[in-house]
Amino acid sequence: MERFLKNANLPECRVSEVIMSDYKPVFKRELEGMGIRVTVPKAIELITGSERYHADMSVLHTGENRFFYADELEEKVTAQKPLLNICLFGKNVICNTKTAYKPVLESLREKSILHTNQRYAKCSCAVIGENALITSDRGIYEICLQNKIDVLQISAGDIELDGYAYGFIGGCCGFIDKSTLAFSGNISLHRDFADIRDFAGNYHIKLHSLTNGKLYDIGGILPVKEIYE
Repeated sequence: MERFLKNANLPECRVSEVIMSDYKPVFKRELEGMGIRVTVPKAIELITGSERYHADMSVLHTGENRFFYADELEEKVTAQKPLLNICLFGKNVICNTKTAYKPVLESLREKSILHTNQRYAKCSCAVIGENALITSDRGIYEICLQNKIDVLQISAGDIELDGYAYGFIGGCCGFIDKSTLAFSGNISLHRDFADIRDFAGNYHIKLHSLTNGKLYDIGGILPVKEIYE
């Protein structure tokens, strides 16, 4: 049987569908070869470049069948105001509350909403568990420490993104089952691979590289449906 994930970003079973950009088609092919459907987000009108298709810019899943889509919002998503770039994990929400879409925050009011100056919170965070993150963003790292969230801070870089010096860790990964985090590229090429592997291992999470090339920020791999028995 297939169902929506109960908790955003954190599947309980094998993932059957993800939302992901196909800007780099090889990653889509790899996931489809594993039996995972890939839904490509609609382009964001006011953003140019590959990030206009990024899942972490164009759609926000808040659990079950609850979604927010950029093209359906009353406000327009722009590079300066990425309304849906919000990181949800367990009872926690990390976002820039000044640029996040206010109806989203209202719908999440029962969770712990933590403000960061980083507008691209979802891009910047690899969700590892209900209370665990990996990030290269110093501000997010400090927020996690202040709120007793287990966090690993890694070096910036080693992740490609056309038009930018580098991309972000959250933009190149996503769970494909309860205990497997997939990466768009080869995670072992990251300079902090050993630390990432060990931190994920603390939560019994395995790392799966979709290709042997460098990591590429595709706007994340957003799991939305899973198979359960």
